[in-house]
Amino acid sequence: DRIQKSLDEYLETKRQAFPRFYFISNDDLLEILGQARDPTAVQPHVRKCFEAIKSLEMKEVGKEGKRVHEVSAMHSPEKETVPLTTTVVAAGAVAAWLLAVETAMCSTLSSLLFRCYSEMRKTKRERWVREWAGQLTLTSGQIAWTVECTKALHAIADGQKSAMRAAKKKQVSLLTKLCDMVRGNLGKLDRKKVTAIITIEVHAREVIDKMIKNGCNSVTDFEWLLQLRFYWEASSERCQVRQTNTAHLYGY
Repeated sequence: DRIQKSLDEYLETKRQAFPRFYFISNDDLLEILGQARDPTAVQPHVRKCFEAIKSLEMKEVGKEGKRVHEVSAMHSPEKETVPLTTTVVAAGAVAAWLLAVETAMCSTLSSLLFRCYSEMRKTKRERWVREWAGQLTLTSGQIAWTVECTKALHAIADGQKSAMRAAKKKQVSLLTKLCDMVRGNLGKLDRKKVTAIITIEVHAREVIDKMIKNGCNSVTDFEWLLQLRFYWEASSERCQVRQTNTAHLYGY
C-alpha cells in the first residue's frame, strides 16, 4: 500500500506539471515516463492527450552525438496536417516539452485564424476550404456570421426593418453554395470539412429565423445576447467568445 501510495503521488506531480496526463491511465503514463529519452514513445498516447490530434510530426536534427527530435507539425485522424509556426525541441522532461507543444499548437492556430478569416471573402469557397484547417474555417464562419447579424441589428435600429431578412437571404445563399460543393467532386477530408461547416451554418440560419420571428431589433435584445457569438478583437488579435454577460478568449 505504501509503494502504491508513493507511486500515485509521483504520478500526480507529473500530471500537475502537464494536466493532459490526467486523460491517460497510470500504466500509459508510466510507459511514457519510462521511455523519456525516446520522444517518439509519446506518439501512441498523443490522441488520448489531445482531442483530434492523432500524431505529432517529429524529425531528428543536430550533429552526430547531439541529435534531438523536433516537433514541427500536428496530424489529425482525418489526415489533416497543420505545421507549427515554431518548432519545439522534444528533449528533457516529457511534461515540459509536451507543455511547449500545447502552447505552440494554440499560438499557431491563433496566428492563422485572422488570415483564414481575411481570405474567406477573397478566395473561392472550395479553394478556401481546401487551404485552411477545419477548425479555422468553422471559427471564421462563426465570426463572419456574428459580424453580419450585428450589422443587421444596427441597421434595424436605424430604421432598415428588412435588414435581418436580407441577412437570412445571404445565409441561405451560402448554404446553397456549400450544398453544391458537397454534391461536387471533393476529397474525403474536404467533404468532412464542408459537412461540418454546413451543420454550423444551418444552426446559424435557424437562429436568424428565430430572431426575425421574435422581432429582435437591437444588439442589446436578450434573444441576440443569449447566442454564442464570436468576435475578432483587432486590439489583441484574438478571437473572443461572448454569451449574455460573459466573455472568454477562444482557446483553440
